[in-house]
Amino acid sequence: METKLIYVMDPLCGWCYGSADNLLKLTQQYAGRLAVEIIPAGMWAGVNVRTQSRAMAQYFIRHDRQIEALTGTAFGTDYFAFLGKEVVLDSEVPSRAIMAVQQLAPEKAVVFMVKVQQARYQHGKDLNDTQVYLNICQELGIDTGVFQERFTSASLQVLTLHAFEKATSYASAYPSLFIEHNGRRILLEQGYASYAELDESVASIVN
Repeated sequence: METKLIYVMDPLCGWCYGSADNLLKLTQQYAGRLAVEIIPAGMWAGVNVRTQSRAMAQYFIRHDRQIEALTGTAFGTDYFAFLGKEVVLDSEVPSRAIMAVQQLAPEKAVVFMVKVQQARYQHGKDLNDTQVYLNICQELGIDTGVFQERFTSASLQVLTLHAFEKATSYASAYPSLFIEHNGRRILLEQGYASYAELDESVASIVN
């Protein structure tokens, strides 16, 4: 039976950004030994879509500083400047992009997810802009035409909504990282754990 990491996250979750590099390191460390499934959570989707406001920006900044202090993950100056803009915060769009790549190039899905979060949290990009994803696809050698066709398909929109439902059944806080092994799903992380802690936990299971 396949051993698999299951990562429940949201592209607009700062703590998920703070933890993403650890997932990338894990997948590189255990390449060929662990499959990976990313389940976007839809934290701000549907009725929960918000518009980025000044009050919201102040809330973000307080939490972002905590995330930086705990994880060592840097937030970019372009991101903090971007917080001054009124933009729609809709998790569905970047989640759908991640789902598209997970289908088209699963071996690149984790790197793509990390770069999507870096686009916002380092470079201050609006994740409603399709060009953000096309640029990442070009960088990773993913066919942009095939991506765009899949990204805009009605079937993928449905699958993304199903992923949101699945995420809710798996976890109530993000990020949550599980390992599925011998038919059991084991929680490795909820919130933040260091890479050393995660590596030790995974190694104890797969070895």
